[in-house]
Amino acid sequence: MKTLIDVSLLERVNKIAPLLKANISEGERLRRLPQKSFDALSDSGLLTMLSPKALGGLETDPVSYANTIEEVAKFDSAAAWTLTNPELWAFFCSRLPDQGAIELLGNDPRALFAASITPPMTAKIVEGGFHISGPGRFASNCHHAKWIAVSCQIEENTASARPIWAYISVDDCQILDTWDVIGMRATGSDDIQVDGAFVPEYHTFPFTPEFTIGPRFQGPLYRFTFVGIIAAALTPVMLGIAQVAIDEAAKLAKDKTATGSQSALWLNPSTQKAIGQAEAHIRAARSLLYETLDDVWQWVVSDKEVTVQQRANLLLAATNASETSVQVVEKMHSLAGTTATYNGNSIGRCFRDIQVAKQHRFYTESRYETFGKMYFGLEADYGLVML
Repeated sequence: MKTLIDVSLLERVNKIAPLLKANISEGERLRRLPQKSFDALSDSGLLTMLSPKALGGLETDPVSYANTIEEVAKFDSAAAWTLTNPELWAFFCSRLPDQGAIELLGNDPRALFAASITPPMTAKIVEGGFHISGPGRFASNCHHAKWIAVSCQIEENTASARPIWAYISVDDCQILDTWDVIGMRATGSDDIQVDGAFVPEYHTFPFTPEFTIGPRFQGPLYRFTFVGIIAAALTPVMLGIAQVAIDEAAKLAKDKTATGSQSALWLNPSTQKAIGQAEAHIRAARSLLYETLDDVWQWVVSDKEVTVQQRANLLLAATNASETSVQVVEKMHSLAGTTATYNGNSIGRCFRDIQVAKQHRFYTESRYETFGKMYFGLEADYGLVML
């Protein structure tokens, strides 16, 4: 890779790692990230990684960003997921009018955001902005957010509604107690309800391939693509979970004797093969992801516009890394046997977390079909890849 990893970010992670690990069980009980864990992320400065330097942020390159997220995931996958989601919406403040960006990030560069992508809410045009109403699902980090970004369709007397994103004050959102799931429990991804909240126009941006970057977001980071920044944010969480599963399974194999056997599990050739294959698969998937991120980042830094094929490559690398991570975790879970089925077991937690993470709409097998269409020059069937 040509991009030099910002190791100072890893130092920040290592400083808060013991606290994050110590609060995992409490987060699962609360079904949101404990305040102590969120405060640690905040105090470390990691919540400013995708905020612009012009507003006090770190403006971290996508490769270093992905590497940092993966490192956090090795200590607490829910904390890593909680970290990525708000930062994505700090990144997208780059598409707001300048007044909106200043109001949301100017006084505090921390990404205190949550977001709900589906279903789209309704935006009614009123003087100075919109009245927004509707339900929203899976608003990760909503309990620690000041603003919630929501997808909307503008009510107009036309054949098709215009899509926009709007940043709504959390005070205008009702948070519903819905996130009671098997994995990623501490992400606090509860549903929300909004009823006629006024949002000024400068807190919105059009959700289309054509957009204007604000004056305080002129670095190359903000010309990186939607699909690229998603790949750099969410995919490393899954890679981190998979690596933990491998490491914990190997540690278990040193101490465990399988039922009916008199030798430790690690001496079994099938165990050795499983660990070897898992490491090979996850290393290959990681390499493809980081090399693709690096290639596109170097392209953007050289002041070139991201091509359709590069967008497809990012989607392919992310999809492959996600699928590989799931397969590796499932294999390690099987290798661990009944040990992994007990509450509190780290391999069992990896299994539960990856099963929930893979449900994200960005990670489905149909994304391979999307790549194939783009590879052959056809129109992508997944519109987000072109944003």
